[in-house]
Amino acid sequence: KAVLDSTDGRELEVITDPAAPGYVAFVEPTPTLLIAHVDNGALVGVSVLARTSLDDGGTLVLVSADMLIESEDELTDAILLAEAYDSEGINGLSRRVGDLFGFGFRETLEIETEALRQWLRLVEPIPFNMVDALIDGDGDGNESTFLTAGFTELDGETAAQVYRWRNPGEFDVNRSERQLDLWRAWLRQVDSAPDLVAATLPFEDGLSPYLRSLGTGTGDLSILPLGSFQFGEAAPIMALDPSGKDWLAAKAIEMVPLPIASHAGARPSVRLLDGTGDHVIRDGMLSVIVAAGSEISIIGNAEAFGVTDTVVAYHIFEYEQAALDLAAAIGATVIFDEDLDQPTDLTVTVGTDQET
Repeated sequence: KAVLDSTDGRELEVITDPAAPGYVAFVEPTPTLLIAHVDNGALVGVSVLARTSLDDGGTLVLVSADMLIESEDELTDAILLAEAYDSEGINGLSRRVGDLFGFGFRETLEIETEALRQWLRLVEPIPFNMVDALIDGDGDGNESTFLTAGFTELDGETAAQVYRWRNPGEFDVNRSERQLDLWRAWLRQVDSAPDLVAATLPFEDGLSPYLRSLGTGTGDLSILPLGSFQFGEAAPIMALDPSGKDWLAAKAIEMVPLPIASHAGARPSVRLLDGTGDHVIRDGMLSVIVAAGSEISIIGNAEAFGVTDTVVAYHIFEYEQAALDLAAAIGATVIFDEDLDQPTDLTVTVGTDQET
């Protein structure tokens, strides 16, 4: 914006002191990654990952491929996650899972079983406790045991097979539990690896930094809790029940404090300014604004301090309702401040009325 404003011949001062009036900076959103785990083109599970700063930890939530997922709360549009991936690909899957969690993903990956084998080979052998035997069926009632239950050490090839495996007649929630156990075993191997870079590959994007963060930092690993629903004679389906929705809402805010939108228009972007001279008041509004459904893109200070009343300004008419909704959530007034060059949809100027 400073560059754009300077083209009319005026000389602008770029403010670099974070405590000075007029200072602004772009916000670095929480790093997020969606992994579609795929076997022979079919979805076998989804991993949602988020990293905290300084590579000191992160969160992983596994989502069942058999989850029934709704579209914009319309039950008629409900579809299994595996079917959504089959018909819409990784982009459609990312949007649907992003809408479910309430945030978007900075990166998405499709990891086939063969690619997963290559990752797991970096840390083999992997100590692993098989809770259930893995059974191979040919569809005609003939079965054989691929892997017996009990403690074992897995090579990369076998570990990748464990991740994608589904026993005949097995509910996918059982496979999700096995996948979570394998993630835990994998990350323990990363933590104990004599060469961390060799165990995770020396990349700063993709899966590598998440393996390092969750392996050596504080990792929070869980499965999205689903309820079982039975309709007539049909097989039970797995979907989020009210308690699961509450769990996910709390988990999403905890794992991604600074989200991006799952798709254009899903979250209005916000420029958050301190108008008080006490940035602690402004920073205390971060989680409140995110919980209200907005995305914080810019943070900084108003042109002058001494603001008493918190204001939400919208810059084009299309965002009037978004401004009203956000103002109601944070206890602010709304104004229209036309500015077509403003890089965010809304500007929140925090006043001393937000002091607690």
